[in-house]
Amino acid sequence: MSRPQHDALQTFALIARLRSFTQAAAELGVTASALSQTMRQLEAELGVPLLIRTTRQVAPTEAGDALLERLAPALEQIRQALEDARQLQGQPAGTLRLTLPHSAAQIALYPHLVGFQRRHPAVALELDISDGLVDIVGQRFDAGIRFSDRLQPGMQAAQISRPLRFVAVATPEYLARHGAPQRPDDLLRHACIGYRFGASGPQYRWQFVEDGQPRQLALRGPLLTNDNQARLLGARGGIGIAYLAETLVRDDIAAGRLLPVLESYLPPAEALYLFYPQQRRLPARLRVLIDFLREANGVV
Repeated sequence: MSRPQHDALQTFALIARLRSFTQAAAELGVTASALSQTMRQLEAELGVPLLIRTTRQVAPTEAGDALLERLAPALEQIRQALEDARQLQGQPAGTLRLTLPHSAAQIALYPHLVGFQRRHPAVALELDISDGLVDIVGQRFDAGIRFSDRLQPGMQAAQISRPLRFVAVATPEYLARHGAPQRPDDLLRHACIGYRFGASGPQYRWQFVEDGQPRQLALRGPLLTNDNQARLLGARGGIGIAYLAETLVRDDIAAGRLLPVLESYLPPAEALYLFYPQQRRLPARLRVLIDFLREANGVV
């Protein structure tokens, strides 16, 4: 039996992770039929089927799962070795897979994507924008971004933003019609623009501090969404009160289009952190991203 080629094994691992020949082909810049031919040859060489193909999805067979479990560490070592060789040329390179929530993406990453690409053109970013809990190790992400430096065991974190406040805002017209809330509980009688974590996740509870104690309020209103832009547009349109990162509404507050309420009840500011699995040596592509975001976001 001939020895399977490294490229074929990498292809198998990618298809199995993405559960799609089409997506894997797009990532590799080849045709889906070419990948299908590669897999047929690999399965013929090994003498066992590795993937179950249906009209809706692709999934590893039992033999495929067993091979993946053994392959993953070896393929990662090969990828790291190839990257190390590239670093000797002084050029950080490779793909960085990041997972982060919508707010973090809008605040700390989106404004700087072009600048990062221009400075490090050999580093490709693959972004998963998700408000749900993500297992970055199990789903093979290089790193994640979130508010808070509280970490699971085996993780490290680097601060990539200055401390950020969240504020409750509404238009002057809305407050003139309905009155400004004086205490957090007053919001129960107001139209509040809510935020949901993902398509079917829990609703975000607004955070306040009252009499030295944290308060979390589940509020109702005319709009519930997982999109910050929709919440901002709703607040600007005067349909209710929104609870947003201050950096997203700073210009509106300065121009008088939106007014903050309940400022004395707001919780302390919190920074964004990039977190990643502990490792002997940080990959150069991840180190330059951390350094760039710290510089771009004014972290001393």
